[in-house]
Amino acid sequence: MLNRISPKLCVQILAASFLSLLATGFLINSSMAQDSYAQAEPYEELSGAGSMYPDVLFNETLRLFKTSNPEIEVRYDPIGSGAGVLALQAGKVDFAVSSAPLEAILEQDLDVDTADEPVAIEDKLLEIPITAGMLGILYNIEGVGHLKLTRNALSGIFDGSIQYWNHREIRMVNPDLRLPKLKITIVGRSDASGANLALSKHLYTAENAWSGKSASIWPLETFPKDAVLVPSSSEVVTKITENNGAIGYAPSAFGSTLGIPMALVENQKGNFVAPSLNAGEAAIEEISRSGDPLSIDEIHNPEAPSAYPIISFFWLVTEDVYPDVKTGTAVRQFAEFVLSGQARGAAISSGYIPLPANMRADAKKLAATIH
Repeated sequence: MLNRISPKLCVQILAASFLSLLATGFLINSSMAQDSYAQAEPYEELSGAGSMYPDVLFNETLRLFKTSNPEIEVRYDPIGSGAGVLALQAGKVDFAVSSAPLEAILEQDLDVDTADEPVAIEDKLLEIPITAGMLGILYNIEGVGHLKLTRNALSGIFDGSIQYWNHREIRMVNPDLRLPKLKITIVGRSDASGANLALSKHLYTAENAWSGKSASIWPLETFPKDAVLVPSSSEVVTKITENNGAIGYAPSAFGSTLGIPMALVENQKGNFVAPSLNAGEAAIEEISRSGDPLSIDEIHNPEAPSAYPIISFFWLVTEDVYPDVKTGTAVRQFAEFVLSGQARGAAISSGYIPLPANMRADAKKLAATIH
């Protein structure tokens, strides 16, 4: 019976199953491992919130952490980077995960209710890098794979000046593909997210409608009016799989896990590169030569010939000093584990990029100060 199901429908079924698991928290909390350690009653529960990026990664990381620390229960709610940091500031969660630098989030109006203010935390926030990842350009064009997109084509698509898939700017670098005269449907994030920030920083390097704009965690202001905007990466992926002709952006781990095509994107050297471990490591290789790696909060337009051009770091955001000693100790244990060799392996297997050795070493020192 399975051989009667079209490849597109198979992807949609896989996507629906995968994303429904995310929605129920199956992949982002440690409930499975909890059954194996029912005899060890957790003495501490930690709650976190933030970026959608770590969904796939946190599945394995939380499982491993639970195995090593059965006395600590960790739950994570993927509500977006901006909302996660805000929840931490308001004292609603114990940590946040952000795919945008704190400065980029805190300097922008998050449009929150006054009920969420004033900020409850008086101590400073720590911004601890934990991994890096690639923003995939996911698309759905029936019968089309290995699509290449120049920087100008990508920016033209997202500002609405390129409206059909057979546009000359796309055809000229894809001579072997039969591109249909099919309307392009843009799918993007409606919330404050690191995905918006990463995409806007990349597009603003093109010499067209994006020039002179400021990168933002909010939806890009030059998006066409008919763009479909949704509040999570999982919904972006769902919309793409449901609509022939759609294009959007989400963590590359979503594309690789679900088998959704991702474009080969033109980098600074003019090479077309797909998201991969080697391409990601090439993009952040320059950090290994830095004497102050924690001061680097972005890799903008990486120069390496084999580098994937759209990269984001991910930070574990915590309090410096927690009012409750047990909570502080548990958060420190969690932060140190996320930077461990075990978690590094989970990051690689989940499609993320491990930090360079010098950056990870400095991040461990910073994590050790949590109390």
